[in-house]
Amino acid sequence: MRISCVIPTRNRPEMTCRAIASVAAQDTLVSEIIVVDDGSTDHTAALVAARFPGVRLLHRSGLGPGLARNAGVAEARGEVVMFLDSDDVWLEGHVARLVRTMARGFPVAYGVSRNCDQLGGGEFCLPEPGMALEGHCLAALSRWCFLVPSAMAVEKGACIAVGGFGPGELGEDWSFFIRLAQRFPFGFCGEEPITLRYLHHGSLCNGANSERLETLLASVSRALAETGAAAENRVRFQALAEWTRQQGDWQTIQQWYISLKQEELI
Repeated sequence: MRISCVIPTRNRPEMTCRAIASVAAQDTLVSEIIVVDDGSTDHTAALVAARFPGVRLLHRSGLGPGLARNAGVAEARGEVVMFLDSDDVWLEGHVARLVRTMARGFPVAYGVSRNCDQLGGGEFCLPEPGMALEGHCLAALSRWCFLVPSAMAVEKGACIAVGGFGPGELGEDWSFFIRLAQRFPFGFCGEEPITLRYLHHGSLCNGANSERLETLLASVSRALAETGAAAENRVRFQALAEWTRQQGDWQTIQQWYISLKQEELI
């Protein structure tokens, strides 16, 4: 099985190199690492090229994280694609565990990400312990996004079949997972975290104001409609959306999530 790792980045020289190093340190090696530099105005591309000459470096401009991932997928030589955001890190055994899960017949596999909240402090896991699902996950994804791109693997053909990621900086991953779940079963590789995520001031999960959340809500709502999700699932999501619009802003996506749980909307 040939595996391509796709890392989108912009103006994150040291973080990107840290991410690449975590891929290179895996016991099960990927076939290639593709870094999509999305219009960096600093030395990110130069530093990556100097420290990791074997990395395939693609230059794009202003695509956003989702479309930058798509650009990497289009160039990928592997049958399987694994994603890694430039501010995240793969933990030991990441590749091996996802590969074993896919070997059980799943075109999509995912695992737990351990999230280090450098804004509010503390850590949390996604999905939460005991909340992971395997098989058909569309109904669950209509309630909440319980996985992240940096903790998943997908067959390249499946990724392309659903149109890849959408545009925008928030919600493009959730919508992608919904489209995947409508067509393919998901495999889960176990409760031990496989990815470490850092939530910081430059993170796309920092800032959950009404404008950004409206973009996310609209993207997910479209995906649910396009995939023909059950009416009850769409109604449930619309209730979540309406409550969110009425409440205003949160500092982070995690704070929004906690509020939704308290209201028993997810």
